[in-house]
Amino acid sequence: MLVAWRRLQPTIGGQMDVLCGALARIDRNDIVMFLQGPTGGFAPRTDLTNIQQRVMEYNKDTTSTIPAHPLDPSRTLDIDQFSQLELTQKVEGNETTQEPIDLPEGKRNLDKPRTKPLYSCEDMLDVLVTKLRVLLSGRAGFGKSTLLLRVANASTDPNSVMAKFKLVFPLKLSQMQKTSCVLEAIRDQILPGIEKAVLKKVIDDNEADTAFLLDGLDEIPTRVLNSPAPEGGYGIKDILYNKVLRRSTVLVSTRPHMIDFATKGYPHYTRLKTLGFTLDTAKKYITSYFATKSDAKNGELLISHVTSTSLMRTLAKIPILVLFLCIIWDNLSKLPDQLMALYTQFADVLVSRRCNEGEDQVALMKSIVRGLGPVALAGLLDPKGERLVFSSEEFEEKALKDGCRLGFLQQESFTSGLKKMKVVAFVHKSMQEYFAAYYFANLHHENEEEFHERLQQINPGNVCEMEYLLRFACGISSGSPATALILDHVQKQHNREIFFHEFELQKLTYLMLLESDCGKLADKLDRPTKAECGSQEDLLAIRYYLQCLSQPLIELKNLAVGCRSHEELTSLRGIDRLLHNNTTVSIDLGVTGRLHECLKLLGEILPIDNIRSIRRFRVSVAYTVSDKPDEEMQTAVVVDERLRDQIELELQIGEKYHLGECVLGSLSRVCKQIIKKVALWCRTYDDVIRLANALTGCDRLKHVSLSYTNLNGHLAGLAPLVPPSLWLLVLASCGLNNNDIPDLISILPAGHGLRLLDVRGNAFSVVGVETLTAHLRNLPELGTFSLEYKGHDAERVKQLVKQNLPNVFLL
Repeated sequence: MLVAWRRLQPTIGGQMDVLCGALARIDRNDIVMFLQGPTGGFAPRTDLTNIQQRVMEYNKDTTSTIPAHPLDPSRTLDIDQFSQLELTQKVEGNETTQEPIDLPEGKRNLDKPRTKPLYSCEDMLDVLVTKLRVLLSGRAGFGKSTLLLRVANASTDPNSVMAKFKLVFPLKLSQMQKTSCVLEAIRDQILPGIEKAVLKKVIDDNEADTAFLLDGLDEIPTRVLNSPAPEGGYGIKDILYNKVLRRSTVLVSTRPHMIDFATKGYPHYTRLKTLGFTLDTAKKYITSYFATKSDAKNGELLISHVTSTSLMRTLAKIPILVLFLCIIWDNLSKLPDQLMALYTQFADVLVSRRCNEGEDQVALMKSIVRGLGPVALAGLLDPKGERLVFSSEEFEEKALKDGCRLGFLQQESFTSGLKKMKVVAFVHKSMQEYFAAYYFANLHHENEEEFHERLQQINPGNVCEMEYLLRFACGISSGSPATALILDHVQKQHNREIFFHEFELQKLTYLMLLESDCGKLADKLDRPTKAECGSQEDLLAIRYYLQCLSQPLIELKNLAVGCRSHEELTSLRGIDRLLHNNTTVSIDLGVTGRLHECLKLLGEILPIDNIRSIRRFRVSVAYTVSDKPDEEMQTAVVVDERLRDQIELELQIGEKYHLGECVLGSLSRVCKQIIKKVALWCRTYDDVIRLANALTGCDRLKHVSLSYTNLNGHLAGLAPLVPPSLWLLVLASCGLNNNDIPDLISILPAGHGLRLLDVRGNAFSVVGVETLTAHLRNLPELGTFSLEYKGHDAERVKQLVKQNLPNVFLL
């Protein structure tokens, strides 16, 4: 039956190749030889053709997706959904830059190689097809393995430059546990059943057309890496040192601490480096992650959260941490309120990824903390200034080795003058603060004297810079006397020479209280008369403080809250029930698009049913029109009448923002009742007139700013934007000249209450300025006039303005 079926098949390709490949993978090469052999009257397939086919199938099967969960390999994302990484290439030659670092023995200048950017993965492929030995380095979790997957996947595309290679072998060096033979690794990982001698001959015969993608030089056991070259094969070390297969192409990835190993044996590597994500590419990755789950809204919420603090924005540059954030957010629709809880999850997963089989993870983590904590804390509290870079000698040998293995540390070698140095840094500053906090918090019961010495090193000059050290420490020491001591010390570190230092210190103590989860300590904190919240986490922290107080905070006269999104605004829900009746709340909200959701949400979270309570709230909404038409007011905007006196709307319309009829209709029907400010720039005259017509009758308008828009000959049409209520009018760089002055005078009649007029960047002559300023004398409230006249008559114009407007400040 098999013979009959075989005779119906083409010689090469189709189902014949599928069956032969499957048989070879289960070591039934005897049947493969029968099917392909001369007994059937077919020309035998060459070993190269057979191996090519199987390698191509392997690469198609295994490189089209990337892991979507660090602990579950079955969960994947399409590789095209992985965002572009920021890549650099070392400039060939001896060019270096100097970077100063502070070490215990003094300041040193590191010689760092000069680099140039690679703008896409395709740029990296172009390097790979022209260079025979390429070394890709990057910190733990910065996307090295994914980049190698993308390279291997590109080899399956006939239109890619990688198609020049007949054979592309992607190998995980972490799986080479017994032998350093690359041929055995290929047989184990890619081509089971292929005889070693056959594989060697095919590679030898096609050496120049073969590429090896060696992932994770830092993950192969040292004993295997340094073992003698195998008989009848090729050792990984000999390939790295360019002693064998010298005409083949080799791309090897590694963490920084193994760069020296590769380059000492072969110094001519082309050096590439991944710097991880930019904030924009991190956003794209989050969007792609949630798009696969048909949950774009949740992705938007996470992006809003990630961009809300400087810490999260820097964490988003580390691809593996972005993945962790996506997984946690997908599971809980939020991140933990306590930063300590989030970082504990980060640390646990990082340890589990690289922990050896049978190794006690809990004991390993404790050992890492004891080894890294003292160095981390000493760096942060160095009397000469914060240190984030260390020499390798500052760490215990085991702690350094484990820290690099698990991904908490990175170690690189540099020259500094005539000295070669191994320099160490934590993968992220917050990881240094995390380990420092563990050591610091545990000092209280291990060495109380040193604990107090370290605590005294936190002073008014550096207390705000120690935010995350202190927050982590309070989370770790929760329930111990150390927490109260830290909180009490911090709230006393006032620096009256720094503006707003009191508010920053206040926010920090509330965040520390939240991290500690020790509500009973709330009564031990100072009771403020004013408070500010600049982010969602600030608001969560002050809510926790207010909830934990045993007595209402009657001293608080004003609470100022800044929100950057609809999501942050939800944290205000029920805030009035935690405040005394005498406390006023000022909300400064900035949103792009979805104005109807914002106004609806305000109606839901503010106490509109209680007239006395609602009057304590003042809301300023800075609304930027979206550049996406489908986000703009598809739902009618409604403003609850009980909110209208409490809301001020600032409308911002830039060059690329969408100003469709839906937007203008909603502005005309409803929003003009609450609009106080309008800013429009780089638009057309038609846009300005359409907006002016939509806002006719807007009698609460206070500020109007129009800039970089040609209004020459059309000023009269602006009349609806210049009601008697207007205080400020900006007409900057609007192409105005003397011919426009009569229209400007007509929209600013005598007696108008304007307080500031800005006409910078226009082309008025001396005569024009004289005519205009003569009229402006009739505006009794005018206090500031901005002109910036730059002609040769500038001094004459200045004197003229002073003469006509003696009581007006000239800018």
